[in-house]
Parts: sequence; structure tokens; C-alpha cells
Amino acid sequence: MTCSISMAGHGTLLVAMLIMVAFVESATPPGIAKNPTEAKCEDPNFRQCHNLVHVCPKFCDNGCYVHCPSCKPVCNNSTMQSPPPYVTPPTPQTPPTPTPPSPSPPTPTPPSPSPPTWTPPSAPQGAKARCKNRNYPQCYATEHACPPSCPGKCEVDCVSCKPVCSCDMPGAVCQDPRFIGADGITFYFHGKKDKDFCLVTNNNLHINGHFIGKRNQNMGRDFTWIQSIGVLFDNHKLQISAQKTSTWDDSIDRISITFDGEDILLPKTEGSKWQSSSTTITRVQDTNDVVVEVENMFKITAKVIPITKEDSRIHKYEITNDDCFAHLDLKFKFFSLGEEVDGVLGQTYKSDYVSKVKMGVLMPVMGGDDKFLSAGLFATDCLVAKFKGRASNDEGSSLNLQLPSVRCQSGLDGRGIVCKR
Repeated sequence: MTCSISMAGHGTLLVAMLIMVAFVESATPPGIAKNPTEAKCEDPNFRQCHNLVHVCPKFCDNGCYVHCPSCKPVCNNSTMQSPPPYVTPPTPQTPPTPTPPSPSPPTPTPPSPSPPTWTPPSAPQGAKARCKNRNYPQCYATEHACPPSCPGKCEVDCVSCKPVCSCDMPGAVCQDPRFIGADGITFYFHGKKDKDFCLVTNNNLHINGHFIGKRNQNMGRDFTWIQSIGVLFDNHKLQISAQKTSTWDDSIDRISITFDGEDILLPKTEGSKWQSSSTTITRVQDTNDVVVEVENMFKITAKVIPITKEDSRIHKYEITNDDCFAHLDLKFKFFSLGEEVDGVLGQTYKSDYVSKVKMGVLMPVMGGDDKFLSAGLFATDCLVAKFKGRASNDEGSSLNLQLPSVRCQSGLDGRGIVCKR
């Protein structure tokens, strides 16, 4: 009896153990037996998941980590980006009480030299301009403030009734000499100091420019500016020059004009005028700024400006106190030119002209010194000369180059003009 009970008890115990093993096996996630790797979230910022142990899935060959935001185990070779390992922040320590150092005089440190940055000269503060063409009554005499980016001065385009930088229009010759051709493309022609070069040559118009400057040994060329121009038309000779001066004063007139050998002395008052036949010379300002117009031929605006100390410092001109290299800023308008026109500026007025300068560079330079070189201010011996003197009426061109319906503008980066009809 006792034996049978014992055997029955053992059988019951065995069955119970088998049931428990089966229960444990069924409650254990797959893979524990073969790959019992565990992982847990170690980031305390995720409280519901922090330190909760997870068993890596059986298909994780290289173990796993717990993705704390989702609180799920992820295989180490998964494409899901693993969060950076949590680093326990250091325990803050009380900083020691600083001991003030003994005062000592500071040692000045000289600033490191840096290359100069070119800054275009700006119009004088408060500079203004007015439309002076009575043919535009809605804009005539209306005063406008010059844009701060204009070098030296501006003028009002009467058509749009807006101020425009004087050196940013087709036909302008300014600065070192910076030309803007009739095609609107900006280029530089440096020439040589103390030499004369043909700017425009046509059958009945020839304009030479006399260049002054300083030699720049580092660049292998001269810094140059146009000091005077000699203009031949019909049987006349016109000369406009900037007089040499050491110390610049805007109130002192440094412009010199001769017409057929006669000195033209204009009162130092804006609007004062000299006239002979079809030629008119008018002061734009009280001093140093004039307009010369020959009916049906051309209009030239000439302003005398100096090289300032700031310009010299920025560009390393090394201008001394004995000469500020006063020169002309020029603007040309031609009412009629022939297709044979040539010269540094004149060639750009040909209808089929294609610019020869390299575009996309900071300073596109026009070469050809040899073919534009002249023997003197009124010489017509340059290789491209076309001047014959007074032309017959039927030799004029149909090119009318003063286009009041054209508005031209440009920024000071010197990359050209944008014109709109």
C-alpha cells in the first residue's frame, strides 16, 4: 500500500515538472536558449524604459541595443540610427575661491597687418542732382539725392527721373581709366604715362587723351589717368585739361579750356555759358565741371577730380604732397558717327563690334597700345586714324547715339551696363 502510494506520488510529481517545463518554454521568447543576449535603455530621460531589461531577438547575430524612444530592442546591424551612448553628467564641484592677481600694466599687442580691401569712392555726403532738360517738364529741375555708391557725383536721367552714377553709363571714361563702351561692357585701358592715345576717330571727329601716371614696379605697368583731351572737328581744335595741383580744394577751379587756341574763361557760377557758332560750353557746377556740346555732333561732360589720400592708401598709388594727380572724369555722347569709327572707345560704337576683353575677371583690360598711340594731343597719326576734317553732309551715319528712351544702369562692381528701352 505504501509502495503504490509512493509510486503514484512520484508520477504526479513528474507530470507536474513536465507541465512547468512546458510552461516556461512557452513563456520564453524565441532565441533565449540559443542566444540569451540582453540589453537595456540606459538613458534616464526615458523613465518608462530606463533600465528595463530586454532580450535580443533570435535573428540578431551581433547582439542588440534598446532604442529608448520606442523602448524596443534593435539589432546592432539594423539601419535604424542608434542614439549616442548616454554619458552620466559629472558631479558639479564647488569652484575654488579665486585669488585676484596682482595688477600689472597690459602689454599692447600690435594688430596683425591685413591686405587692404578696395572700397569704391562714394559721392560726397548730401550730394544732389537735378534734371536739366526742359524737354521733360515732369522731371525738370526736380532735385534728387545721389546714391551713396556713386563715385564723385551723379546725374538725373530725365526719362526715368532717377539719379544715376555719372561713371556708370555708356561713353563714360573715369578713374584708372575705366571705360564703358557703347555696348555697355566695362573695360580698362591703361596706356602709358606721359603719352597720348586715340580715344575716338571718325571722318570728321578725332579725340586724343593725354595720360599721366606713376610707375608701379610690382605690377609692371603704370597707374594712369587722363589729364587732358584734344578734340578735332570740322576745322576746330578744342582742348580740356586738368591743371596740376598739389593740395586739392573744391572751391578752386582747376579746369582749363581752349578753343582754337583761345582761352575760354567762364564765370565761376553754375550755368555760366560761352558760345560760338554751333559750340556751347556751360558750367555744370561753380568750379571744375563743364559740358561742351557741338550741335548734331557730340556732347562731352568733363569734371576735374584729384587722387585723394584715401584712394592712394587703398590702391597703393604712393601719391605725394607735391602732386595730387588731378585728372578728368569724362562722359561722351555722340549724335552721329560713321561705321568706320575707331579708337579705344570709338570702336565700341560700330554696329558689328564684338568686345575683345576677357570677361568674368575683376579688371578686363583692353590692349592695343601700339595701334592707338598718337604723337601728340592733336595728332591724327595713330594706326587706326580716320579723321579727314570737315565731312560732307551725306557722309554722316544714320547712327543716332543719344537715345533718350534708353535707360542704363550698373553696379560699381564694374561688370557692365544693363539697358532697357
